[in-house]
Amino acid sequence: MENFKVKTEPEINVTQEDVDDIVATALEGGINYWCRKAEVVGDYLGEYASEQISRGGTLKLYDSEEDEDYELTRDKLLDGIKKYCEDAERPYDIMYEGVNSVGCSTGEYGLDCCMVDAVVADMIIQYAVMGEIVYG
Repeated sequence: MENFKVKTEPEINVTQEDVDDIVATALEGGINYWCRKAEVVGDYLGEYASEQISRGGTLKLYDSEEDEDYELTRDKLLDGIKKYCEDAERPYDIMYEGVNSVGCSTGEYGLDCCMVDAVVADMIIQYAVMGEIVYG
């Protein structure tokens, strides 16, 4: 599994599984009120569409409100995570500070995807493809 770095203050370590979990949560209910269809661009890179982004692929998201479509890529999603974490109005803090085997802080941060519900996944995707929160 790959890990990706998101430059924030502090820097966050994002795993491939984190990316898959966020996209799956978004596709399974987080973005359905504004996104009428999500489509894999090119070949499937994983078993499910939600695995496309972490493997370097693209999803096309079709807006149900406007005659608009957006391309979601890994770089855009990582930027959406960054914008979410920097948003003072965010509903949940999804970052955690890592600890080593003896309980001491490692100084590294990761994502707690247990805190990424449909609302948070929606916000991350909107930041990723629209640059701001447009819906909701």
